[in-house]
Amino acid sequence: MIEFTRFLSWPKVEADNLYLRTAPNDESHIVDTIPHGKRLKVIKENHNWWYIKYNDEHGWIPGWLVSVNGYNSKEGDQLAQKTIVIDPGHGGSDSGTLSMDQKDMEKTYTLLTAKKVAAQLKQRHVNVIMTRTSDYYVTLKKRTQIAQSSHADLFISFHFNSDNGMGQASGYGVYKYYSDADKVADTINNGLTDLPVNSRGVSVGNYYVLRDNQRPAILCEMGFMDSSHDLKYIKSSSYQQSVAKDVAKSLSKYYQK
Repeated sequence: MIEFTRFLSWPKVEADNLYLRTAPNDESHIVDTIPHGKRLKVIKENHNWWYIKYNDEHGWIPGWLVSVNGYNSKEGDQLAQKTIVIDPGHGGSDSGTLSMDQKDMEKTYTLLTAKKVAAQLKQRHVNVIMTRTSDYYVTLKKRTQIAQSSHADLFISFHFNSDNGMGQASGYGVYKYYSDADKVADTINNGLTDLPVNSRGVSVGNYYVLRDNQRPAILCEMGFMDSSHDLKYIKSSSYQQSVAKDVAKSLSKYYQK
């Protein structure tokens, strides 16, 4: 009776099926397919990947998709099988760029925007990992380590730019450092179509979180904090939401390719 009760407490696969893989990432070899209705005894967990035993095989499944009713690994949206690290720039003692009147801090709006992006991706069943979820400081090294340890398919850092107090610049830009991020940077830049600020294009950015990142990584500067034109949008929830929707839509397009 005790063993049966324990069995009933094991999570049940609500998806149509899930791939069992040799490692906790969707790039690893598929060893079997877990069917709908199977109850799982989870041996261990690694960044939302679950290690289980099935049909005398041990392997990893995407734990965040277990309860997604009707999800089919063979036919489902490829974006849902991805792990994406969302990095709200700055935080804590590091305020980032200030507005012209020194009242608004970059760290506030990177977090608000990043949370909306994360929410949009979670609606598409993506495994989202955030480098910070409130106002505290995370070292640049730690941010890249999070991407590496989770074997992230993509790392996206959100920031707002500075015109060094001149207040004349405007627009958003997408930065990459390595060629493995070329296509995703272009896709996101071209997909930010619903914004009231212009694109400054894709550029190479010699930023630590890009340069020292072992996973594909981009950095999005979504406007200028010291621009009176851009700041009113940066502070707007509707602008942040537009960024989030466009990023999610662009990533879905990118991974479907």
